[in-house]
Amino acid sequence: MEELNYGKQQWNFVDVKEYIDEFLNLYEKRPVLNNLGGMTSTHLFWTWYVSKKLRPKYIIESGIFKGQGTWLFRQVCPNARIFSIDPLLEQRTYIDKQVTYFAEDFSRIQWDNYLEPKDTLCFFDDHQDAYMRLMQMKWMGFEYAMFEDNYPSCQGDCYSLKKIFSQKEYLLDGKARRWMKASNSHLNYVKKNIETYTTFPPLFKNEKTRWGDEWNEDFYPTPTPVFTNEDKEKYPILKEEAGGYTWI
Repeated sequence: MEELNYGKQQWNFVDVKEYIDEFLNLYEKRPVLNNLGGMTSTHLFWTWYVSKKLRPKYIIESGIFKGQGTWLFRQVCPNARIFSIDPLLEQRTYIDKQVTYFAEDFSRIQWDNYLEPKDTLCFFDDHQDAYMRLMQMKWMGFEYAMFEDNYPSCQGDCYSLKKIFSQKEYLLDGKARRWMKASNSHLNYVKKNIETYTTFPPLFKNEKTRWGDEWNEDFYPTPTPVFTNEDKEKYPILKEEAGGYTWI
């Protein structure tokens, strides 16, 4: 059975519904209305929620696309120093003059020159190897990370923590999917070096995944969604964008 959560849990979600309306009021003001290929409400909510709770002094955002996430970080943590990384900075629609932008990879930046690692939230939406990112973070002294592209074992273009925690090999139509069973050593090292791992639940759960196949527990173990379909009339935008979920 895949572990959706590991270690002492910091997040219990009991207050999540109390924050939805506040988030949606902010989301209506977003600078990028069509953010296809980037984050929408299903992940922006959790990014906003965690940032609101942690109130980090520094935020590193690796993978910014049009800048919707940068804008969100600025709204929820107006006093934080934000560092945003993307090799294609020309794609930005939202540009914050107070943000420090880099085109280099996260691992190549001398962060000690800019911030205090223990007061930093690292946010990865860069489709890179999460196992390597955790090792880099540990070497550099960082303690908090969110991985937006936490793909399940049978999908996605990068090696994710969800793949490591699943410890399963999937077959579809007789053909092995892209990602095979993660090594036991990777799982052991992850558990040895992290205090807690949490899979944030979808706000709504659709019948189909973002890849168009059935969203079932055999292929896609998922926490209980925050809302049921009975709530879809109250939160239509959350329901409409629910298909973007990737087990953040």
